[in-house]
Amino acid sequence: MRVFISLPWKILGLLAIGLVFGSTLLTYSWLEKLDEDFAKQQEYLLNKDGQQYQLITDMLLNRMETRLESLVRFRSLDGQSKQEVAKLVEEEIEHLQMNWQVGDLWLFRQSGQLLYSTTPKVPGHILRDRQKVVDTQMSVASIRCDQLCELYVSVPILLEQQSWAVLSSSGSLLETLAYLNQATGADLALLKDSGSAERVFRNLRLQEPLASSKRSKLAYILSQVPETLPLDDMLTDGARLTLEDSMLLLNLLPLQQEQQDAYLLLMHDITEFSRAHKTYQKRALWIAALVFVLLLGLSFALTRSFRRRLVSLAGSLPLLAQKRYGDFHAAQSRQPRMVSDELEVLQESALSLGAELERLDKQVESYTKELENIAMYDKLTGLPNRNKLAFYLAEAVPKLAGQHGILSVLFLDFDNFRKINDSHGHSLGDDFLVCVAQELSLCLEQGDFLCRFGGDEFILVLAPRKDERQILKVAEAIQRRFCHPVRVRNLSFHVSVSIGISVAHEPDAVPEELIRQADMAMYHAKDQGGNRPCLYNEQMYRALTRRTQLEEEVRDALNYDEFSFALQPQIEILSGRLVGFEALLRWIHPKKGFVPPDEFIPLLEHTESMLRIGYWGLRRAFLILQRLRENGLVDCKIAVNLSAEQMLDSRLAPYLQELLEEFGPYAQWIEFELTERTLVMDIDHCLRVMHSLRKLGFSFSIDDFGTGYSSLSYLKKMPVEVIKIDRSFVAGMLDNHADYQIVSSTIAMVHNLGMQVVAEGVENKEQLRCLNELDCEIGQGYHISRPIMESDLFQMLSSKVQDGIWKGLGHL
Repeated sequence: MRVFISLPWKILGLLAIGLVFGSTLLTYSWLEKLDEDFAKQQEYLLNKDGQQYQLITDMLLNRMETRLESLVRFRSLDGQSKQEVAKLVEEEIEHLQMNWQVGDLWLFRQSGQLLYSTTPKVPGHILRDRQKVVDTQMSVASIRCDQLCELYVSVPILLEQQSWAVLSSSGSLLETLAYLNQATGADLALLKDSGSAERVFRNLRLQEPLASSKRSKLAYILSQVPETLPLDDMLTDGARLTLEDSMLLLNLLPLQQEQQDAYLLLMHDITEFSRAHKTYQKRALWIAALVFVLLLGLSFALTRSFRRRLVSLAGSLPLLAQKRYGDFHAAQSRQPRMVSDELEVLQESALSLGAELERLDKQVESYTKELENIAMYDKLTGLPNRNKLAFYLAEAVPKLAGQHGILSVLFLDFDNFRKINDSHGHSLGDDFLVCVAQELSLCLEQGDFLCRFGGDEFILVLAPRKDERQILKVAEAIQRRFCHPVRVRNLSFHVSVSIGISVAHEPDAVPEELIRQADMAMYHAKDQGGNRPCLYNEQMYRALTRRTQLEEEVRDALNYDEFSFALQPQIEILSGRLVGFEALLRWIHPKKGFVPPDEFIPLLEHTESMLRIGYWGLRRAFLILQRLRENGLVDCKIAVNLSAEQMLDSRLAPYLQELLEEFGPYAQWIEFELTERTLVMDIDHCLRVMHSLRKLGFSFSIDDFGTGYSSLSYLKKMPVEVIKIDRSFVAGMLDNHADYQIVSSTIAMVHNLGMQVVAEGVENKEQLRCLNELDCEIGQGYHISRPIMESDLFQMLSSKVQDGIWKGLGHL
């Protein structure tokens, strides 16, 4: 797991490290500078001591030379005896020793003859100095430390007769030391090398002259100097010596540069300077520490402020994810500051981001509501759609657990709505749906829910009712509302509504099942003639299952050529001549065998399968007609049923045109049978289709005439040539006077309209004779022939038809 370290603490840590490093470097540089200054001070004292020593020494030597050269009395020595010279010198020597601190005195002629000496023996170095004077004719000075450190000076003395002598003298260094002590303020000591080969400070020994009161002090000081201190380091750099509570600076100077065996030690008391130096160092350290603490504190204060602002911003940013924009802006309200910084820029960016997110969120919310409105509401009627219905039922059904009553779903479909669209256009159809939606909205009570499910289908979800009778009362009230015409654009439309009802008693009901059950009940209502409510039951589900199974089997039947026609002959009653056949659909199932038309055709009505069977039948009729003509029956018609779906299908006329182009001009031998029920589906549309097909040469007949409710005013407008009397009237006309009157009046009326009559269901010779008496032209039925399967047709025709006459009818 990664360790969390706050950004301000990271900054503070880095800053602290930087400050420590910087403070250490600065303090070190500062202390180095102090040590350098201290070393420079030490070097300055060393150089100053050397300069002072050299200056004082030169001054004393010059004074000594000047004094000796000023002894003009000595200039008369030329030509005098040694005793006379000695006498003269002795007269002056006391004065020299008293006033000029002259110790010993030696006087030589230019030739080297010793004229005077205060010592029994002339030292060798005096003789060497005399020779240097003779050689250089310049003064020679030297310091010698034997038993005592003394200053020796040899000067040339010019005599009266252009000759000269050399006067050498010795003097004490006390005056030099006194002047040097006064000039430098340092304690002085003369040291002499013991002659050891190792050049270290411990080999130096104190040398006279030295005040006896200082000998012990100087001896103690020298004993504290490190014994291994190199003599050369001491000469170049000096040394610092700490004694208890004091500090000394020791500078060592050679008494003579030519012969470094005697040295002058200058001891400066630098205690106060050292203390000041240490105090300054301590002060520098304290100042550095104080600056570090102050900078660290200031940095902490700044980073704390930064951290507080960053934490505030970090704590406020999740509010944006929670869409609490007001709280975010309140938490990030800007306080006026004199100087802007990056955090303020960040805060401004966050505020801008928040404002932009709020704007985008509102925009998305607006778009979401718009999309939800599109997804959940019907654009045309403004009613909720099926998506909204699903949400509503998902919430309403579980609530049954705490309620007493029945939740019901009413599935409404307007009968023959397609007729309005086809006859007046979709625009008026849309206006019709809007008016219908408004009418349905007036039927709602509190808690009811209405939606447009699609097309002309509406679903009404009723709030829980006490029992099913109350639900049926609502359905009946809806139907009563549509008993009156619906006015759209100054047009009136008589419409009816089929209503399927499903109910839920328990909260575990499935919403999709309720809709499906209501849909099945609605189609069942339509199958019963429409314009009625129908409550769902399990039998409807079984019927639907059967229909679905049949539809699947019909598809296979079409694909595997299981359908065929059974052709029932139609004869001219008066002559017995074969005039045509009625094509009756038969289905030979590979497993079930013969399936009666009454079993599968009603189930397939208003389905795509029924439409496919209809077009299959048209093509089959052309094939049979072609074979009949090939076998010499050129005057026989084939009567084929046209379903309501085919009449309303826009592909009908083009398909027939294609068949005519494929098989030839057989239109006049094809007769289309229409039921009254097919015609009333949309009489105006049917008239247009019939006239268009009549122009192609096809003829029409009305099947089962008298069983429907078509208007005779429409009948005379139709291009119909044949009216077929239903078998129910023919079967009862010999025993029932009413049936006889219907048959006779129908035949008379049809003849008056210039049409032919075909009587269906002729079962015996008496019926055939009666129809002949009523001038009925054509008959068909079991008395003439049962329907003949296609496979047996031509074999049957060869035995039953002779010269175009159907045999076996007997004399009428």
